[in-house]
Amino acid sequence: MTVSALPASPSHSRRIVQLDGLRAIAVLAVFAQHALKAPLWMGVDLFFVLSGFLITGILLERKARGQSYFGYFYARRARRILPPYLLLMAVSSLLFGFAWAKHWEWYAFFATNIGDALNQSGHDSLNVLWSLAVEEQFYIFWPFVILLLPERVLAWVAAALIILVPVLRAVATPWFDSFWPIYYLTPFRMDLLSAGALLAVAVRRNPNALQPFRPLAMVACVAALAVLAWLHLHYPRFRAENTPLSNGALYSVSLVLCTSLVVIALLSQGVVKRVLSHPVLVYIGTISYTIYLIHLSVLYTLWPLHMNRYVTAALALAITLAYASLTWFAFERRLIHGAASRSPLAAAPFGGTSQAPRPRA
Repeated sequence: MTVSALPASPSHSRRIVQLDGLRAIAVLAVFAQHALKAPLWMGVDLFFVLSGFLITGILLERKARGQSYFGYFYARRARRILPPYLLLMAVSSLLFGFAWAKHWEWYAFFATNIGDALNQSGHDSLNVLWSLAVEEQFYIFWPFVILLLPERVLAWVAAALIILVPVLRAVATPWFDSFWPIYYLTPFRMDLLSAGALLAVAVRRNPNALQPFRPLAMVACVAALAVLAWLHLHYPRFRAENTPLSNGALYSVSLVLCTSLVVIALLSQGVVKRVLSHPVLVYIGTISYTIYLIHLSVLYTLWPLHMNRYVTAALALAITLAYASLTWFAFERRLIHGAASRSPLAAAPFGGTSQAPRPRA
């Protein structure tokens, strides 16, 4: 389904199945980073861009139709986020103890990214929660921005954040002894969510808006991958250098890569569309939120057994998929889509559905 095929009728909407496949690629990249030490930290950045696109589209639609806005959005977020989150905390407590309780406030108020930046967190397996905290903090104010601003102005605000946030990262670098606060804290990662939001506004205003950019997205994707690969091979510690250049530019290269991937997925045809729409990838994308939450706990449970790295990774992936499948069919699906739902529709990272933002009537 190309962007030109996005539904214009307000009476129905259509999932963009390719984004489910792209979400699967993102979560598998994160898993490979942790399980196999692969340099694929960009998987989380891809989640951010996807989230900005999907959730901004949902909010724009609710605003345009005059439907319940804040109540719908935050209730939906709570149903999607809280049950797997609370279950993770219970599982972590059983496996690794209650060290997190010393800093309970970070976990209670979705501020674990701040705790991680201050080296005040629980067991290392809970480190995955930093990105969830970034999203929740961003979506405290972003719905107000969407509600109050016309779409054209909203696009300019998103574009401004894409430009200004890298500058902020570079300027703020001397404030910190390492690059981790730059990586963890919401003000320094908003450009990724804003990039997704800008795509959502563009598609809503004109379903064909992204079509002319398809060749550019492909070139940009290859170029960004080449830059990241070159840096990894020739300057493997570039990310950890904590310089204005590394902090200011590296995550912008990742932004180019991840935004290009979303554009390519939206416009995908032929082999690319078939791959991203493959049922296995779509299913993994469907349960990707819980995969993301639990995979590091599984790895930390298996690592003390000192098995072969690849055996450990394979076993961890199997256990993670089983856990995520169990929670999806046990309660997550019904909480998101209602008890009558039989189709495993995916939730956006982290919340919402993979629906196209509808163009204006």
